Amino acid sequence: MRNLRNYSFLLILLGLLFSTCSKEKYEATLPTYITIESIVLTTDYANEGSASSAISDAWVYVNDDLIGVYELPATFPVLREGNVELKVFAGIKDNGISASRARYTLLDPHVQQVDLIKGETIKISPQFKYNSAVNFAWLEDFENVSLSFLYTSGSDTVINRQNTDVKEGSFSGSVVLTDDMDFFEATSIAYSNIPRLATPVYLEMDFKTNEPLLVGIYHNQDAFAVVTLNTTETWKKIYINLTEMVSSRQSASDVKVFFGMLDSSADPFLTSSPQVHIDNLKLVHY
Repeated sequence: MRNLRNYSFLLILLGLLFSTCSKEKYEATLPTYITIESIVLTTDYANEGSASSAISDAWVYVNDDLIGVYELPATFPVLREGNVELKVFAGIKDNGISASRARYTLLDPHVQQVDLIKGETIKISPQFKYNSAVNFAWLEDFENVSLSFLYTSGSDTVINRQNTDVKEGSFSGSVVLTDDMDFFEATSIAYSNIPRLATPVYLEMDFKTNEPLLVGIYHNQDAFAVVTLNTTETWKKIYINLTEMVSSRQSASDVKVFFGMLDSSADPFLTSSPQVHIDNLKLVHY
């Protein structure tokens, strides 16, 4: 009987120890939750252009350790506690491709001190600005009467300012191919000071189009397509990565951005009234 009592006491003691360990383990792994619902991009409009953005992801670091990459809006756990430095880097869809996510390194990260408390949820609202070393080689918002485009000899039309369908402000750019037109091509001026050493070079733009629009660059007189903008009935923002294409032609004396469209009305499945609207063009680099 005594042995039985001792055995029962041992079982109870082991049960208490197991229960205590499990509780401590649970409490030790209880995370803090961080919620990011939206972000804010702030610009100096005169020098940096529009604050239009399409930041899709948050790259989150705690004390310089990567916690994860989260599509916005997001709520995610952090297995840390106490006062930490939280860094959030802006993430984009490179060339508008969902499977090609990248940190947009032309923007400075949002940095703040956060007190992480187990079991609590902390809401933050990251604010981003362009890095002070970023160069804005080309800004075109269509608000001025004079537009900064050149046209190739074969282009049947030009980019016009219009105020009936704008992304923001009072005007956007518009290209329309009428029945007697079938080709459009416009370029920026030639830029000779774009870096060729694999530093980030991006074209930012807002667009709305019922016909695919080709975007690329000229190296001297050679054209290289980068991306085709698909049709969209609503305004979209895209970050076009020109870095590799620019750095691959070290011997070229200059770089020009081009936009091209070919009327596909001969195809009954495609539109017979090609129209493109564009706004907030930025050619940016370090």
